[in-house]
Amino acid sequence: MDDEIDIRSMTKSVDWGVASTGMLPKLTCSRVTGGLTNELYRVTGFVGLKQEFSRLLAPLLPDDGPKVASLVDFDSVLVRKLGAEGMIDRDAETSTYAHLCNADVAYRYLGRFKNGRVEGWLDGFMTLKCEDLDESTSLEIAKEMAKLHCSFDLPPGELRDHYFGVDPDTISVGLWEQLKDWTTQARSHVEFKTPRDTRRAKALKLDEIECEVERYIDMFSSKSKEEQKEGVVFCHNDLLPANIMKHSDSNEIQLIDFEYGGTNYSAFDIANHFNEYAGGVGEGENGNTDYSRFPSLE
Repeated sequence: MDDEIDIRSMTKSVDWGVASTGMLPKLTCSRVTGGLTNELYRVTGFVGLKQEFSRLLAPLLPDDGPKVASLVDFDSVLVRKLGAEGMIDRDAETSTYAHLCNADVAYRYLGRFKNGRVEGWLDGFMTLKCEDLDESTSLEIAKEMAKLHCSFDLPPGELRDHYFGVDPDTISVGLWEQLKDWTTQARSHVEFKTPRDTRRAKALKLDEIECEVERYIDMFSSKSKEEQKEGVVFCHNDLLPANIMKHSDSNEIQLIDFEYGGTNYSAFDIANHFNEYAGGVGEGENGNTDYSRFPSLE
């Protein structure tokens, strides 16, 4: 990954406007369905452009560095145009995604642009549906969650301070600030995207929700500093089936879409994932959940 970062900085001297004139017609772009907050596109045809990339990049690479062929070892990429404006710190999120890729938790960060980024394309993988969450699949998901919760850690610096806070004796839990921020945003909106959304938002008892959140914050804040730290790790925070991919042959699991990731209680991440078994976010479900799908104690 460090080699790739160096290469991106070196290639600033390439006139990509001129270079792309002959390259773009050889690429194909198609819209990818399933993105809830982002627009997703698959761009294909990079294998056929290795000669062009070699001509452009080879003079910029050190003699003992990686070869172009080893860097352009894919035919497709995923282009993610970011949405949810104002709800997510995209600079922090993209930097975090790069670190998650370095730790082999997320899959392949290739670069960013003003309102999005480029990621590796997961060949042979399909996003899950609620009905796919059988026992064997759930076991593999648990392994990937354990890797995230137990093995991933951000290096010291500005990004770690963004999530964990600057006080070494305390840990900032992003859950509380996120809930407060969303409550404030909900109060500030009068009209939503659709009349149905507006009616549903007005039916929310925001005063009661806010009091309930404050009660939980007070309950956790009353504990000792050491107790407050227990179980606080970097979490995904949005592990619905659509954010989990499975390889059709190997059954390998890959977690995706870490945009709501941050410091939280690992128990919340697990409970939230179980809650997603009930569905309600798919096309045609219209927010209607089915808790008969909820996993049993067995």
